[in-house]
Amino acid sequence: MNDLPPDLPRLRTVETYLDMQLQRVRAAIAEHEQRTKAEPATSETWILQHIPGAKDRPINWLHRSDCHLAKGARLSRREAEIALAEPTVRPCGACKADSGLTARTGAVPGG
Repeated sequence: MNDLPPDLPRLRTVETYLDMQLQRVRAAIAEHEQRTKAEPATSETWILQHIPGAKDRPINWLHRSDCHLAKGARLSRREAEIALAEPTVRPCGACKADSGLTARTGAVPGG
């Protein structure tokens, strides 16, 4: 089925419209690329991946956001440190997600 107009003047109108749309899409892509360059490096964010397991003991993996295994919720450094202190969270061995993080617990030092 051909849903394009049969005459040249209307075809030119469609062409002009599509060209304008393409320019808008390219501008949006350029804007997105600029914004991405301005964002902090991906190595400073982490991903918390939930793995279904026993109901009383779920397993969660903490990954660096650039890890090829990462799937899940994005976390800041502080959130990653807090998550790492949880007994159900394990750091990914492939990306060494715990490297440079300090696990924070509710424990009082010396107590």
